[in-house]
Amino acid sequence: MRSMLRKHNLEKARKLLKLSKEKGARLIVLPSLFPVANNLMPHGSNERRMRNTVKNLAEKIPGSVTDSLVDLAMEGGIHIVVGPILEQAGPKIFLTTLFISPQGEIIGKYRKIYPSELDVSLGISPGREPINMVLDKKYGIIAEDDLLSPEINRILTLGGSQLMIVTTRSTPIGRSEIVKHVAITRALENSVPYLVVGGVIEDENGDIVAFSPTFISTPETQIYREVSSYDDGVITVESTILAQPKENRLTYPSIDSAVTLLCKSFKKMNSSPAQGH
Repeated sequence: MRSMLRKHNLEKARKLLKLSKEKGARLIVLPSLFPVANNLMPHGSNERRMRNTVKNLAEKIPGSVTDSLVDLAMEGGIHIVVGPILEQAGPKIFLTTLFISPQGEIIGKYRKIYPSELDVSLGISPGREPINMVLDKKYGIIAEDDLLSPEINRILTLGGSQLMIVTTRSTPIGRSEIVKHVAITRALENSVPYLVVGGVIEDENGDIVAFSPTFISTPETQIYREVSSYDDGVITVESTILAQPKENRLTYPSIDSAVTLLCKSFKKMNSSPAQGH
């Protein structure tokens, strides 16, 4: 997203989608805050300006942004995962990831659960629950800072996720490698591959001001494949290659049992008398 113009970014996505389809892709993942990421870059310490930007860009679903994304999915005849985008729902604003079918139907919606300090300061509310989306397999959906939460990632794994789709917000140059380390850790913790989609953001002068890597991490290879530069491009992967054989996957107790044990432990900790030192 090297332009602040929504139309420009949509047209670029249209071209890359066509290229992906020619490579045999059946599911496309677009970056976080597509197609208006530049407009949400921090403007110095002017928090009021950013809050106004969030309010102006947030819209109901369906709305003009989702209409454009639906058109992309229908034109390409392909499934699209996109987001999170800014959703206005009553008085609240959420960061919401959408799953759109080739027929133009929004078949899934996930609201980011773990907002950053910046998100909270801008008036963004947290979602309530993790979700899996089912196509040829179960895909866990991770939005931005949700990657930092071991609990969200584990719940998705316990729910049967066979592959995690992660969209990350571009960060100032120099901090982008952190995303790799966290994704590798999550892949090892959960024995599930992570497909992480980043992006590049430029300012009005054409200088790169933020970057997040696009890569695939697996429990076996750590970094299976990645985009190695700031250039625009497409990275493709066979989902069947990333699927873990059942005999090699870790087995977990049911999610009900896990939650029950956690609640009991939490209750016990709170009821125990404080220990003096």
